[in-house]
Amino acid sequence: MDTWLERDNLNIDTAQIGLFYACTDKSNPIETEIDFLINNNKFQSNVAIPIQKHTNNVIFVESPGYYNSCDGLVSNLEFPLILSLSVADCVPICIYDSVTNNYGLIHSGWRGTAEKISNEAIKIMIDRGSKAQNIKVYLGPSISQKKYEVDEDVILFFSDKNYKFHEKKFLLDIKSQIKDDLLNMGIENKNISSSSVCTYSNLDFPSYRRDGVGVGRIIFLMGDFNG
Repeated sequence: MDTWLERDNLNIDTAQIGLFYACTDKSNPIETEIDFLINNNKFQSNVAIPIQKHTNNVIFVESPGYYNSCDGLVSNLEFPLILSLSVADCVPICIYDSVTNNYGLIHSGWRGTAEKISNEAIKIMIDRGSKAQNIKVYLGPSISQKKYEVDEDVILFFSDKNYKFHEKKFLLDIKSQIKDDLLNMGIENKNISSSSVCTYSNLDFPSYRRDGVGVGRIIFLMGDFNG
């Protein structure tokens, strides 16, 4: 387990499931993940990669490969898989139920958050036998509210408490909205943890808002690394 996760409010028991991240300097998420896999032969044959399009589509997967037009993957540890995800300001949502061994990785930008993509993942896990009170969620590094300016047409999709007006713009708190949505799904507050890292402010992390289209990505990998 990466030591960064240990100091970043992680509440998922990584003795039971592996959660790994790496920052890269390539802007193409698929190229980035392929490069990582080439350099880590152990993972090449069993990784599931979503082709992210800022949707609210979440898929349950049982086999490795590419999954088109989805921004979340859910699986179970019974399958020899590593789930993957790429982000650069959007919220990476890591989900795990230690009772059923269901788990998932979700990419949630403002569009996915507005369409409640986190809830779609929770629904799949519940359909697969999980109970809401057993599900733990970690919201990884993402852009903070003080750096996330949006227009009025965006904030129309969010609760009043999760944005504020500032200098002719609105500052949106995506993580707060995601947490509200998770609580409404029955996830317990004690089971939701969140990174304090702002990807825009911390130069160790890639930020699309800060650096533009050529920015790299944070790659998340989750699953049974010992399988």
